[in-house]
Amino acid sequence: MRARDKQQDEGAGRAAQLQRALDCDVCIVGATLAGLATALSLALRGRSVVVLEAGTIGPYRGSGLVRAGFGRSAAELCAAGGRDDVRAIYDLSAAGARSARRLMAVLDIPADALGLIILPGPNGRRDLLDEAAARDLLGLDELLRLSPENLRADLALDAPFGALLDRQPQAFAAADVPLRLAEAARAADVRIMERTRILGTDLDGVRKYVETVHGRIRADHVVLTTDRGVPTFAPWIGSALIDCPFVSGGFSSGTIRARAGETVVELGQRGALFSWQGSSLRFTAPTASFISRGPAAACALRRHARRFYPGLRGALADDAHGVATRTSRHRLPLLGSYRPGVWYGIGLGAEPLSDASLVADMIGDAIVERDDSIRRFSPFGPLPAFGWVGRVVRRAAYWGGRVSDASARAEALRELPSSAPAAGERHA
Repeated sequence: MRARDKQQDEGAGRAAQLQRALDCDVCIVGATLAGLATALSLALRGRSVVVLEAGTIGPYRGSGLVRAGFGRSAAELCAAGGRDDVRAIYDLSAAGARSARRLMAVLDIPADALGLIILPGPNGRRDLLDEAAARDLLGLDELLRLSPENLRADLALDAPFGALLDRQPQAFAAADVPLRLAEAARAADVRIMERTRILGTDLDGVRKYVETVHGRIRADHVVLTTDRGVPTFAPWIGSALIDCPFVSGGFSSGTIRARAGETVVELGQRGALFSWQGSSLRFTAPTASFISRGPAAACALRRHARRFYPGLRGALADDAHGVATRTSRHRLPLLGSYRPGVWYGIGLGAEPLSDASLVADMIGDAIVERDDSIRRFSPFGPLPAFGWVGRVVRRAAYWGGRVSDASARAEALRELPSSAPAAGERHA
């Protein structure tokens, strides 16, 4: 009888807990980089904020690169929409990058490197010309050209078409960013509820309701900043997300030593990203699907890295792991308002630091100051991802693209002058 009474008391306690409503100005769903940055921004402006997170807040394992352009090349941005629309959101992304740098300084996050070296994709010189033309179309500054000799001396890299150098991007050692953001948010009286699963939502009225396993949240505004579990409570945005997986890790080489510390990015839909620190190489590359096992991640990492450094063919990969991110079909963040009081900032992709600060600034200004700058993202709103059919098509396109990339590289190399592989290049 005592056990039964105890169970009844516990059940009554849970029922009473579910009846209680926690009032706040803003409820943020997802303790992501964007969610925590938005919570901190709103709390510092005098708003009461609750953050719901289904899991726990842990170290960040993605890219620490901060730059304008949403992690896309100028050519890719031009392909996403009209010139004026693209330039408008590019300017916002540049402001987001500046905001991210200020945030890193406040959080005392150290910078790893300054500058970005842009290698051509599979089309060789044509990719560099297309990128320069796209930057000119958008009215962006011309980038410095690096010769193959520069790249060979500074990166121990055989790059016969040269590269472009952007001095503005900056890379940070960002592993502790979520933990420090959460600490700062809590210090600003943000209530962060970890291990809190959402059971349902009512977002139609003036006051929004979010039902969780720990009770009901009642708020004037609800902000969605998580890519996970969204279809269950926000199918209107969840159906627009696509997977953007990649593999990341490092190599230690006793035979390869690079002098340049800039981050290196390769143009193209399947381009890699890497950086050197002495004889240590950090490498990231996209994959067809999420790789959960370490040995498989190491194999994929070596396969991509040896394309740039054949000597790494048999090297041991350090901390090789797969990373699962999500983005939109146009590869730009989804940022806007579904209806009055319901906001979203998700799909930030593989380089979320700048975009997270942009989300915080845009949504914070919209809520507090009723600024309508967020409307500039309207031309780049959610597009259907077509469910499992879309996943199959995108996976097939990835592998088909790998084959076509190899063919394009071979064709580009055949077009090189035999006596002067770097003709027309200027030294930095």
